[in-house]
Amino acid sequence: MSQLVRVVVLGWVLLLSGCAAFSSAVIDSEQLHLLPPAQGPKPVLLKQKVTMTVKGQEQQFIAVSRLSHKDARLIALLPTGQQLLYLEFDGVQFQQHSAPSIELPGKAILATIQFTLWPENTLRAYYPHNQGWRTEIKSDRRQLWHNGSLLLDVHYEAERIRVENYLDAYQATIQTLEERDLLQ
Repeated sequence: MSQLVRVVVLGWVLLLSGCAAFSSAVIDSEQLHLLPPAQGPKPVLLKQKVTMTVKGQEQQFIAVSRLSHKDARLIALLPTGQQLLYLEFDGVQFQQHSAPSIELPGKAILATIQFTLWPENTLRAYYPHNQGWRTEIKSDRRQLWHNGSLLLDVHYEAERIRVENYLDAYQATIQTLEERDLLQ
């Protein structure tokens, strides 16, 4: 599995994990930043199986995501096929549709996903060191720190991606079921 695919899969898992937790804890919109799709990864369509662990309880979701330089879109589905969440961001406008009676911090979820997917130079521009941010990016790991606190920790393993989100206290494991390059 290529590094880009691993990062994309991880990003969508993070999105779904926010859904899985149904947490009332909202990430402060000032903490994480929405990044321009034009500065994102190569265009790709992904279908992933996401297993989330929140407070010892495990839930599974299917995420279908489409990333292009025009926009980023995500649909999260329950195993029954019921749509849980839809997100779309074109660099200017953000749209979110959630299942009835579920309020999710869509912008914060997408910003978390983008941290896992966007190139290092874009992250450094939007998470500058002089504002308390620190990003650590290696071939098998990606971390986001703010004022000395670890917020996100992503591990790329042989067959899966493991995500630790310290902001929302969950773990996620992502497995890509299908991948299609949108440039072909």
